[in-house]
Amino acid sequence: MKNIAVSQIEENKALVIQFFSAIEKNNFLDVFDKIVAENYDDHLPGQSPGRDVLKKYFTGLHTAFANLKLPIWSIVAEGDKVAVYNSVQGVHQTEYGPFKAKGNPVDAKAFQMYRIENGQLAEHWEVTDFTTLIQQIQA
Repeated sequence: MKNIAVSQIEENKALVIQFFSAIEKNNFLDVFDKIVAENYDDHLPGQSPGRDVLKKYFTGLHTAFANLKLPIWSIVAEGDKVAVYNSVQGVHQTEYGPFKAKGNPVDAKAFQMYRIENGQLAEHWEVTDFTTLIQQIQA
């Protein structure tokens, strides 16, 4: 593991918090250009790499879920990695994949890890409780 100063680790955590905040405030289109690497590598199953793909993903998520919130319950950093335990909350208002909107509230947990490089988010892994999310959408 690389030897990274404590201040750099705190900066990495602050970067991830800024990322989540931009998504919640729905002002991520401009913010992502500064904090997400152009060749961002997302290991979420089915997700293609690239910052522009990420912008489209969150644009779609905001369309599908009103009042989208991503509260962070825990954030831990070591080296160039930041791990986050969070929720995905909102109200299902339009189609999400094959699921028609019923106006149901959702609250699903997620665990994510980010790798920071040159002051930008460069790589991402995620495990989300999609089973709970789908059950809430279909209720």
